[in-house]
Amino acid sequence: MTARYFHGGARGLQPGDLVRPAISLGIERTRTPNQPRYNPRRVYVTRIRWYAELFANGHQGDVYEVRPVGRVLPDLDAKGSFCCSCAEVVKVVAQHPVPMPERARALLPASQR
Repeated sequence: MTARYFHGGARGLQPGDLVRPAISLGIERTRTPNQPRYNPRRVYVTRIRWYAELFANGHQGDVYEVRPVGRVLPDLDAKGSFCCSCAEVVKVVAQHPVPMPERARALLPASQR
């Protein structure tokens, strides 16, 4: 069985479109300060759908099932997540999702729960 990957990001992509790195869109930083090793030259994907939903929700975007392009490397800031040079959209999974509160809360540092 082939692993499924998800990406939560900009809305409006369609199957066959490429998810490109943030730097190619003129973005060098994201609004997620808990990712000290974030690289704007990479695209981040995850095998955990609700994790992609968190990012889509934070950017008022959509969730996509994607196929990574190029070498897939572990994301050292998030378990179950990876980075690659770009990713092809396989299908739109959710538009403007709202994350599950208990799962979202678990991602916060203990001092903020």
